[in-house]
Amino acid sequence: MPLPAPTPGSGKRLRLPDLAMRHWLADYGRRDLADDLVAGMITAILLVPQSLAYAMLAGLPPQAGLYASMLPPILYAALGTSRTLAVGPVAVAALLVASTLGSRGVTDPQQALIHGVILAFEVGALLFVLGLLRAGKLMNFLSHPVLSGFTTGAALVIVISQIKHLTGIPATGQEAPALLAQLMAGVGQTKPMTLMLGLGAMGFLWLSGAPLGRLLRRFRVPERAALLMGKSAPLAVVLSGTALVAWGEWHIHHGVAVVGALAVGLPHIDLSFLGAGGPWLDLLPAAALIALIGYVESVSVAKVLANRRRQRVDPDQELIALGVANLGAAFTGAMPVAGGFSRTVVNDTAGARTPLAGVFTAILVGLAALYLTPLFSYMPQAILAAIIVVAVLNLVDVAALRQAWRYDRTDAGALLATLAGVVALGVERGLLLGLALSLLLFIWRAGHPHIARVGQVPGTEHFRNIQRHAVETWPEILLVRVDESLCFANAGPVEDFILQAIREKPETRHVVLIASAVNAIDTSALDMLLGLIHALRSLDVTLHLAEVKGPVMDRLQRVDLPGQLAPGRIFLHTHEAVRMLTDQATLSRDSSRHAGQERA
Repeated sequence: MPLPAPTPGSGKRLRLPDLAMRHWLADYGRRDLADDLVAGMITAILLVPQSLAYAMLAGLPPQAGLYASMLPPILYAALGTSRTLAVGPVAVAALLVASTLGSRGVTDPQQALIHGVILAFEVGALLFVLGLLRAGKLMNFLSHPVLSGFTTGAALVIVISQIKHLTGIPATGQEAPALLAQLMAGVGQTKPMTLMLGLGAMGFLWLSGAPLGRLLRRFRVPERAALLMGKSAPLAVVLSGTALVAWGEWHIHHGVAVVGALAVGLPHIDLSFLGAGGPWLDLLPAAALIALIGYVESVSVAKVLANRRRQRVDPDQELIALGVANLGAAFTGAMPVAGGFSRTVVNDTAGARTPLAGVFTAILVGLAALYLTPLFSYMPQAILAAIIVVAVLNLVDVAALRQAWRYDRTDAGALLATLAGVVALGVERGLLLGLALSLLLFIWRAGHPHIARVGQVPGTEHFRNIQRHAVETWPEILLVRVDESLCFANAGPVEDFILQAIREKPETRHVVLIASAVNAIDTSALDMLLGLIHALRSLDVTLHLAEVKGPVMDRLQRVDLPGQLAPGRIFLHTHEAVRMLTDQATLSRDSSRHAGQERA
């Protein structure tokens, strides 16, 4: 059931947290419970190994990933507006945490955990405050090419970072180029058994994806049973790999790195990090990046799936829900969380009807932490690395690059620059490079608007570009349409275009600037218009405006532009301007002809 629309005027006040669960609990039924339970179980089977893998990727103790999959999904279920978003640790956020720890030289596990918890707290606080301020449109400021380039670059960095776990080659480099150099130099130190485990796990995980799905469909296996079999593959790989290592003592005889002994259990509320004296201000920029990327990823997939079900996702409420989920992660010693793309799709495909599926997932993860802990000590790091690599390869978006290259080379350039920046400079600097380049491209585009001389399509009231259509024009009238808002970046080019057109058409006596595509005129563009009025007047040419939008007109009237435009006018329609100005020109010619006859 779609959520009720916000009350009129509510956008002018702070957004108070809403217990969103009351909307779906109102019509919750027995069928919903059965579907949510099955979906929760399938998602939990995928989430348990992923949680451990993403904690390893982040450079945090394994329990930081498991704890991130317990309380945060429950808090999100109470406050979130997406019915299927699966909240927990995600690959990109884990990579950002790892990058933050690496850039600060944090290697001690306890210190790393404190840093990770502080990051989760700051991420939660930032998202929560932005939610109160109704800043849900924040995601609009991250362009799709930059986001695609970032996620693809991050996926490649993650893959490179896991090669040392897949091969057993000792490497300590933080940035991808340095790490690759160390890996190539240490090829001779590859541990064969570790490599066999890693490659075997990757092959099995790949086969359990699309190939297994096609095979099961051929044998007409029910969709939900096929999904359960496919998504159980990571858990099956973990259990079988762990059993092999424990049985053969590969960690002793063949140097296979394992997770080691853990005392996980259930999380408890711990506020000691608040007085730990950690680098709070130093971590704030990284927390802002994690918050931005995590929010955009979460809301993007939530909206796509909600649209399929004709439901609505409230971006402002999502800020609050994800903020509270991250605060819950911090208070229970966990890493930052977000809505995972792959897990959310699995949750939706598995038939989740409400966020209660996430609660069931959290409960099952908690049971695994209670009763499966002894298995973790023999769990091979190569298996976890294989799970990470297979999961993040789905983030490599070649289709987006291909489409951007065909449609807009500048967007494709921004995508490639962000991708290259992430791989070569690091995730934080690479993303900042992409954002800066995206902003510069936006300004460049605004400074190079499409400007057209237009004429009237014969027999109609439509006006089109004279270079694209067979249209009617008039010697005394120049019709110019600017397909962009007027601002400091394009004020000069617009003025130059009009003056150049008059030089090419010296018989012009009227210029009509068609503002149908102009949504705003800033102060610099206003100064340009005032200067253009006087410049054209000195050439015995009158400037007129046509099709000015209401909000733009309101601002022009505040500075009395209509009065300064006189004898120029502001016309409601271009057709009206042409009709009146051609009639005026005809009368002027007739008057001149009559005066000449009298003088004769």
